[in-house]
Order: sequence, then structure tokens, then C-alpha cells
Amino acid sequence: MSEGSPRILPIVHRGIVLIQDAPPGLSVRLDETPLPGDGSQRIITPPDTAFTLQGGPSKVCIRPGGWTGRITGQKGRLVTGVAADLADPAADVAVIAFSGARILAFATARAVEGGRFLLVLPEDAETGPRRVLHLGIVGSDHLLDDGTLAIGRAREGAAPRKPAHTGRTIRIKIACPNLKEAPAWGDYHFARSLQTSLERLGHRVMVDTHDAWYARREDEDVAIVLRGRARYKVQPDKINLLWLISHPDRLTPDEYADYDHVAVASDIYAATLRQNGVTNVGTLHQATDAALFRAELTLPRQKSCLFVGNSRREYRTMVRWCIQRGVPLDLYGGGWDGVIDPAMLRAPSIANADLPRFYASHQILLNDHWDSMRDHGFLSNRLFDGSATGTPIITDAIAGIAEVFGDTIPTAADIDTFAGLVEDALARPESWLERAAEARRIVHGAHTFDHRAATLSDLIERLS
Repeated sequence: MSEGSPRILPIVHRGIVLIQDAPPGLSVRLDETPLPGDGSQRIITPPDTAFTLQGGPSKVCIRPGGWTGRITGQKGRLVTGVAADLADPAADVAVIAFSGARILAFATARAVEGGRFLLVLPEDAETGPRRVLHLGIVGSDHLLDDGTLAIGRAREGAAPRKPAHTGRTIRIKIACPNLKEAPAWGDYHFARSLQTSLERLGHRVMVDTHDAWYARREDEDVAIVLRGRARYKVQPDKINLLWLISHPDRLTPDEYADYDHVAVASDIYAATLRQNGVTNVGTLHQATDAALFRAELTLPRQKSCLFVGNSRREYRTMVRWCIQRGVPLDLYGGGWDGVIDPAMLRAPSIANADLPRFYASHQILLNDHWDSMRDHGFLSNRLFDGSATGTPIITDAIAGIAEVFGDTIPTAADIDTFAGLVEDALARPESWLERAAEARRIVHGAHTFDHRAATLSDLIERLS
């Protein structure tokens, strides 16, 4: 739904229904029965069984009872806790933080990790006016124990806050051969964004290309390895974290034991590793740099598709489909010589800093995955970056996408489905932009590098 349209908060506590951006005269219904009242609140007597609330395009389902959860700690913007669905203990639970009728942040409490969650509040939660926040479980009537927090600018004369974490020296290891080649490597930009977010938490962070992996081993408390083509030799007396963001086929089964923790950018593959006896594993999806891929970026959109990617010495599926069906396409990337008509190629590359502008100026962004990523549910970083700019995306069929993005990113497994989606997106751009705005909210709410840095920083504290 578009920003500014009414949204019912997906939690009901003590019979209070909260509606964000509620226009005057909004009709709110409980199981088709209109509720009396106006404004951002409605008072109801909740049924004993699951019920549905609807106001305008916003619709939520609430199940009363059968939930549990509590806050276990707070350090600045970071809130830790546990939450669970007692009726379905194997299910993950979504937790939200809200103030009044406005959602500020959300997190996932994963059942396989004991229901633990780490929620990252936005920066203005600390720097803005002091206010009261509540944390509760989505789709429930349950506020977490100790889930009411006061946060915001301290009163005049109050003592400053202590840093959230004790600073560590962290080295992020990437597969790029050297710094000269780094600007052309996606892992380098990924690592630099993570570096910036970790530094905001008080850590000292460096990015080591392959030629510098072992150059300063004495100046290192923590190694975060973005696994590439070569295996990293860990220092057993340091904290060693593996973040597997792609190509799981490159690892040998014994490699996981090298690390104190294995973070996997796929719920599906993390579950596979657990089934295979890897116990030190958790899910950590890819993310976006919110300072670069900004939510407020608005540009006129060309009525065409955008594909950014190298040919990989093959005829990329979505590019081939565009050509076969005459779909308007702006293509950027390298290695396309001899694969397509040279006149089709706009440029061999786009600088990383320019990607947001290109995404936000096209009606459709196309995305696909390596076979090993698609087979194992590793969601491409482009899904997070493109969604962060509010750009409609069409991607290849990949398992696990709905668990992260809901129904905001449609998938195509064949040319007919693809052509139908493109036709609809070009014919009904406003509908697609509304859906993309919801994907943008999802990404900026839970999938930025600030969120990932907070998770990793909390993990480092627990492993220390």
C-alpha cells in the first residue's frame, strides 16, 4: 500500500486498535462488523478466537492468547529478547516496536535459535524527543514482558549514554584479489557498507582484500569472512565469523567447524546445515546500505526494464526473454560481446554510487540468481537494494523470497509468466509502485546494514 494510506497495527492490546495515518471517517470493521469511533484508535471487545480487522486497504488477522515473550536487554538502539508462539513452537515470530499508532521497527524471533531476536530502533528514537515505545508480537494480543520502554533525547543536564558495545578491532575478509580491483567487486561495496555500520557501534573496522588477509593478524580481535573462492585460515584465539552470502557449493563440510558462528543468507540453507549436524549456524540475510539506497529517492521513471549484470559467458535468462518478446530493456554490464547485438548495451558498468539513481529511474528492475543461490534460497543483494529505492522488481523463481518480502516481489519461472508480469507492470505502474513501496518499508525496517551490524555486534559480545 502507498505511504500515507491507513495501516492497522498488527497487534491488539487491551482491546485497543491503533491505525496509522487514519483519515477522517475511516471505517474499521471486525469480521465485517463496523466498529464505532473515529481517529487513530478504536476500542473493541476482542473475540476469544482469531478475528480479522480491516480499514481501507489495510487488513490484519489477530489470534488472541497462546503467545509468550520478554525483553532481555537494551543498549541504546538495540533491544534483545525472546518471543514464541506457544500454539506452534516451531514457527518464527515477528516482533514490532511501536509508539502511538506508528511502527518504528520490527525483528524476527527465530524458533531454531530459541526464539531470540535483536531489534534495532531507528536513530531518531534516541536523538528525537523522549517517548514511550511498546514491543509486541505481530498478529497477537500480546505485549512482551518488560516491553514498554522510554527512549529519546535525555533531559537537559542528564548524563550521556555509554556506548552500546565495547569497541573491537574487526577485519572483514573478502575474496577480491587487491584494492586496485576492488571497485569492480560487489563484495567490496558490501563489506564497506558493513564496515561503516559497525563503526557507528564503536568498533574499529578494516576491509582486507585477499592479498592482505594475513598481513596484520596481531591487530585483530574479530574476523568476519565473506566466503569467496578460497578458504580462510582462522586464528583459533580470535573470534571468527563466517557470513555465507553466496555460492554454498564452494565450501567443504569440514570448513564450518573452523568458525565460532556461521551466518547464512538463506533460511533454507541454514536449515540444511543444521540437518547435517552444523550447530553453530544462524540466518543472516543480505542487506542494503540505507544511506545510499534511500527511501526518499524520487525520480521520473522510464517505461522500460533495467538489467545490470555481466553475461557470465552465457545468455542471461531475463535478457533473452526480453529480446524474444520485444520487451524494452536498458542493459548494463560486461562480457556481452558476441552474445547480444552491441547496440543493445548501454554501458559496460554502472558505478556503485550511481546504482540508486538508475534503479529509481526505471519502471522495472530485473534480477536473477546463480543456480547455486537459487537452488538453496540465497536472496540476491539486488532485491534488497532495488526494493530500498521503491523500484518494482521481477526476479526468477527462488525459494524463500516470500518469507522475507511477502508478495511484494513477483517471480517468473518461464517466459510467458515473465511477459505477462512486464505487460502488467507497464500498464498499471501505480499498482506496482504501491507494492514496491511496501517492499521498501520491509527493507528499511529490518534489512539494512545497520540491522546486520547490530546483530553481528551482539553476537560478538555473546562470544567474547
